[in-house]
Amino acid sequence: MRILPLSLLATTLLFSLYGTVHAQSSTSQQICHNGQCWDIGGDIGDECCPFFSDERLKSNVQRLENPTENLLKLHGVTFNWKQNDQADVGLIAQDVQKVYPQLVRTDRGHLQVDYQKLVAPLIESVRELNARVVTLETALADK
Repeated sequence: MRILPLSLLATTLLFSLYGTVHAQSSTSQQICHNGQCWDIGGDIGDECCPFFSDERLKSNVQRLENPTENLLKLHGVTFNWKQNDQADVGLIAQDVQKVYPQLVRTDRGHLQVDYQKLVAPLIESVRELNARVVTLETALADK
């Protein structure tokens, strides 16, 4: 079990583990176990926990195909949350689900995007675009 150091959590957080997790907090906090995070009293997201990425834990590893084409199907948007009218920026989960369904999960009937996992397609897209630039630069140099 991985628990955040208490110095990162409010002193009002009560935590016990007996096969399940129980927590109380007067402020927004998050508890993490095996790379999964649970919000306590707020919507913090998944940024508290590093996720395992060790090659030894993976099978059927394949390169992402058409990363730039897939990313171009997504649209960054600005919006206001209906709950509190707070301005924000992000993606529409339904759009992400069409391109990368493994990055979207459902919680209490609402879709959530795992933004951290968008890093892999972004890196592969940069690699793909860089290869195109090198090809074009070589073609121009040969003229």
